Amino acid sequence: MSYNGWSNRETWLVNLWFNPESIEDLDIIRDTLEEEYNQFEGFWGDMISFHSIDWTNLKQHFQTEEEIEIEFENMLKSIRGE
Repeated sequence: MSYNGWSNRETWLVNLWFNPESIEDLDIIRDTLEEEYNQFEGFWGDMISFHSIDWTNLKQHFQTEEEIEIEFENMLKSIRGE
């Protein structure tokens, strides 16, 4: 089931609250959240299912953006005759 364009609510929440700008950001966010979740599993488990976060879905979002940027740069090079 999708949620606001993301694969589920947990994935949407990560994107909403942390607003990652790169795949590297996602790696840092994942490590930080996993550490916090493991320290306070009962507390966090009542609010969010860490294991339901679709990290692949989040990364695909950036891969798509990166592909668009590359395509745009190639188009500009073509216009400039490079």
